[in-house]
Amino acid sequence: MRYLATLPRLLILLISLSVAAPAMAADSDGASVYTIGVLAFRDAEETTAQWQPTADYLSTQVDAAEFRIQALNYPDLEQAVATGDVDFVLTNTGHYVRLEAQQGITRLATLIAEEQGQPIRQFGGTILVLDERNDLQSLDDLRGQRLLVVEEDSLGGWLAGYGALRNAGVDPFEDLASVHYTGMPHYRVIEGLLNGEADAGMVRTGVLEERLQSGDLPADTLRVLAPRKTAGFPFAHSTRLYPEWPFSRLGHTPDQLAEAVTIALLSLPADHPAAREGGYHGWSAPLSYGAVHELLEELGRPPYDRTVAITLRAYWEARPEVLLGLMAGLLLLGGLAALYYRRLNRRLSLEVEQRRAAEGRLRAHEARLAYQAGHDPLTGLPNRTLLQEHLDEAMQQARRRDGLVAILFVDLDRFKNINDSLGHRVGDDLLQILGERLKTRFKARTVARIGGDEFIAVIDDAAEHQELEARARQLLDLIAEPFAVGGWTNLQVGASIGIALFPEDATEAGELLTQADAAMYEAKDAGRNTFRFYRTALTDAANQRLEIENRLRHALVQNELEVFYQPQVHMTSGKITGIEALVRWRDPERGLIAPDVFIPLAEETGLITAIGDFVLREACRQVVEWDRQGLPPLEVSVNLSARQVAAPGLLHQLRQVLNESGLPAQRLTLELTESTLMEQADTTRGTLQQLKHLGVALAIDDFGTGYSSLAYLKEFAIDILKIDQTFVRDLPEDRNDAELAMTIIDMAHNLGLDVLAEGVETQAQRAFLAAQGCDAWQGYLCSRPLPAASLARLVNDHEPEPFARPAPVKAAMATRRHLRSQP
Repeated sequence: MRYLATLPRLLILLISLSVAAPAMAADSDGASVYTIGVLAFRDAEETTAQWQPTADYLSTQVDAAEFRIQALNYPDLEQAVATGDVDFVLTNTGHYVRLEAQQGITRLATLIAEEQGQPIRQFGGTILVLDERNDLQSLDDLRGQRLLVVEEDSLGGWLAGYGALRNAGVDPFEDLASVHYTGMPHYRVIEGLLNGEADAGMVRTGVLEERLQSGDLPADTLRVLAPRKTAGFPFAHSTRLYPEWPFSRLGHTPDQLAEAVTIALLSLPADHPAAREGGYHGWSAPLSYGAVHELLEELGRPPYDRTVAITLRAYWEARPEVLLGLMAGLLLLGGLAALYYRRLNRRLSLEVEQRRAAEGRLRAHEARLAYQAGHDPLTGLPNRTLLQEHLDEAMQQARRRDGLVAILFVDLDRFKNINDSLGHRVGDDLLQILGERLKTRFKARTVARIGGDEFIAVIDDAAEHQELEARARQLLDLIAEPFAVGGWTNLQVGASIGIALFPEDATEAGELLTQADAAMYEAKDAGRNTFRFYRTALTDAANQRLEIENRLRHALVQNELEVFYQPQVHMTSGKITGIEALVRWRDPERGLIAPDVFIPLAEETGLITAIGDFVLREACRQVVEWDRQGLPPLEVSVNLSARQVAAPGLLHQLRQVLNESGLPAQRLTLELTESTLMEQADTTRGTLQQLKHLGVALAIDDFGTGYSSLAYLKEFAIDILKIDQTFVRDLPEDRNDAELAMTIIDMAHNLGLDVLAEGVETQAQRAFLAAQGCDAWQGYLCSRPLPAASLARLVNDHEPEPFARPAPVKAAMATRRHLRSQP
């Protein structure tokens, strides 16, 4: 009994030790050690040497964490995942799908491989035959032939081609003479094919090009059977493409750690030593592996193994005692049933009726579930899943009759404004009405809603582009008809449509949708409420944007960004009293890159926050440095992006920058656009009030190009209005611009605001603005934006040009009379 009394204490001790185990596993310097399990195709030491630089890179990027590589084969890696001995997993695509289904691991990023200096996000299979085999022209010609493949579980070297053969109506194990596995590496298949061991061979994409480039394979020896074309993919392939290796986390891995690792991987530059040692280009956001799941399920490969049928005879030979027991139980149940037969017979009719009713309800419920699985619950239109099936059927029929299939990708223009202003209830009602219109009044094989305000129309009965253009215009007119919703009787919306064609643009459904989506965005860029056909240049533009984004991320790390300064001149005294800080990017290969090339992309990707932080810190530091050099005290203006204003840590960051630089808050002006104020009015109001309390000045940049609402000038306590250069460029000749400039200046002064004109390039423009009472100006008349050293020389050498202007009111009145007297 005494020992029993000590059991609770022992349990408490064990629990305490298990909780403390992670802390005990940490290094003496406080960093916790995390293990990355990597699948080792080759020697474990070689695999560790390849990936340890990546682990070292993560150790430098993630605070209080150290990462190490553990290279394991298939069974050991699966065991390590099952027991939780690793925290992250890096394995091939097919193996990941099995672990995802069996162990619940989650992908964080997808590997961007590098083949022959090119970034590759996907791979597939290549089916090769001897170039002299003219009798082999299609997959169907492989019937009765011998086939060499790499391994039974190789996705690129076998399973992808297996799926392609099945889709072509060829069963490799029944219709082919033989299927032989060569084992790794892939070039064994090529050697066997050249030695006459088979009629065809299957390898991973890129292997053929690698052998040709190395000179190990003479040109015109082999050719690709049933080649496919995929936009942006450089290698020959005979199958659909699948995503590269994923980097995954286990369920026990802390969420914060997983997030930090993900950010570090996505930020890894292509020229980092870790990428070079690992032989890859970088990492991207995790791609969808649904296509791999579909392939393995179709082929019955793990984790979708088909259930093995067991015959009664085999079970009797293996376990006769079980069947004997079952038979005895049945006899006993039969006897009991006979004893209670009469009682059961009375209830039988009632039970039969109840069962029939239940089965009827079950069938109805199953029918509802089947309908819901393929249809959008709001509009009743087919959803993305059913659209995929209909699109595949349409493309197969088009192949047989050499026909055309068109995808019309529809996105409603500015539909978010309806949801935000009238409410989501009104937005849902509008979508329901639109769905009914499209279903009953627009002729198409399928009209589907794939989410939000996006619709897809599949057309397979149009023979020419002109007919498709007419159908697209009909669709735009149909959408533009008024809607009676939410108390409105004449509510209208527009739409932008992107069109992609099969087989002209793509031969895969997913790629066709992607291209139609790209064409839709081109329609939006063209002014909305129109349509555009897909062009290859759209894919090139997307690739160029990706390249610029990667180079910009690299530029932030390598300090390639610079701050230029444009002087701001006091109108009356002619002295340079301030500067505006402007970011410039000096790329080592392309030279100085214009801001209009990378600033919009930075705003879209969120990099603008880091760029804005850099400009703010550098500008404040530089002004204080000029003070030490003896330059006249200058005020500095810095632009704030919408993302910076919405960030919760802006006030803390600004205090920190001012404290570190020593710049007085009164000499700092923060410039915001009208759209930033209006689109984020609720979140901006409190932030700007706090900034005002800090002592900085607030300016509205490019005034007159946005909402131009007078209410926010008072509400947000603005100090300065900057007249956009579009209103200054044609002064004083353009009557409308002159009227607008006078009105803005008068209004600002009546509200107690200062006015600064941008883009002043001529003495006539300066004289006109001075006559209207404008307080300051900036533009090429004084100087272009300059590097810090050049700006300092300009300020030292600048000789003020005082401008004596007439009384503002009399001058303004005289100018107005002059303008209005003109014809």
